[in-house]
Amino acid sequence: MLRVLGLDAGTESVYRLMLEHPSWGVDALAEALGAPRPDVLTALDRLADLALLRAAADADAGTDSEADSDSGTDSDSGSGSGSGSHGPTALRLVPPQAGLAALLARREEELRRTQLEVDATRAAVADLLADYTALGRESATGAVERFTGPDAVRRCLEHLTLHAAADLRVFAPTGAGESAAWELDVPLYEDRLAQGVRVRVLQLDSTAGSPERRRAMRRLARAGAEIRTVPSLPLHMSIADGESALLSTSAHTTRQGAVLIREPSALVGLHALFSHLWDEGTSPAAAAGDAGEAADYSAQERALLRFLADGLTDEAVARKLGISLRSERRMISGLSERFGAHSRFQLGLQAAQRGLL
Repeated sequence: MLRVLGLDAGTESVYRLMLEHPSWGVDALAEALGAPRPDVLTALDRLADLALLRAAADADAGTDSEADSDSGTDSDSGSGSGSGSHGPTALRLVPPQAGLAALLARREEELRRTQLEVDATRAAVADLLADYTALGRESATGAVERFTGPDAVRRCLEHLTLHAAADLRVFAPTGAGESAAWELDVPLYEDRLAQGVRVRVLQLDSTAGSPERRRAMRRLARAGAEIRTVPSLPLHMSIADGESALLSTSAHTTRQGAVLIREPSALVGLHALFSHLWDEGTSPAAAAGDAGEAADYSAQERALLRFLADGLTDEAVARKLGISLRSERRMISGLSERFGAHSRFQLGLQAAQRGLL
């Protein structure tokens, strides 16, 4: 228990036994502990180094036994109280209130200095990461930054994804010439999903059948990502927490790159674009195998389920559908009865399982 103060298990055992029996010498301690005598002497040296033992004058220690030629302490003492010493000094216990308090204060000071070093290192790491991310950056205007080259784009995309705390919205077309830098990092997205980040991915219908993309999407779906397909996508894009968006530059330019946008007014438009395409998108499950069941539900019912999954209130859903709040709640009640759901959560879960979201 005292290892943090510098006492290993063996030294602590010797120390505790000496506190109980201050008159015992080296041989008595070794016998009681069942430990070799050299180990006890090593422990005594360690206690002396930690200032838990102090040197006592020969007159205080007595001269009744042979001196210990290995350690400078008498063979029977560790306290110098009656067993004697022929060496120049003997060792006595320092009162634990003083000795341990001094060790604790020293350790606390070491920890304080360590924390200061950690804080300084954290700041240095942050600066290094900022420099690393900035490699390939052409300009920095605060709200808009441009990155040039696939490596710079990949670093910025990883940084954006890694630091998303609540929400990621992704456009994932093939993007001729830029697909390598923008390829989905499945393990990274799985990590974000495990941390509670909501991940929504829009991909092209034409890429949904690609074996590699299909495997990646199945893996992401198992991890909890929401995936839909659309006929076309204008560009690669990733929006994190509604605060930052990374967009690919034209796929036809010879200089591959991306633009990082933090301008609030621009982000509003990008959010609107994503929401529009997301509402128009098709769930892979609904498109393959569940299309028959999906056809049993009206477009208005499917839209209601999507709005509920997005976390909208009943009032907001009714406004978007252009119906009264009473009618909206009647639709929810009817869908819950058809699904056998007893809560909004169960309703959303059943809708997702049936490919209606």
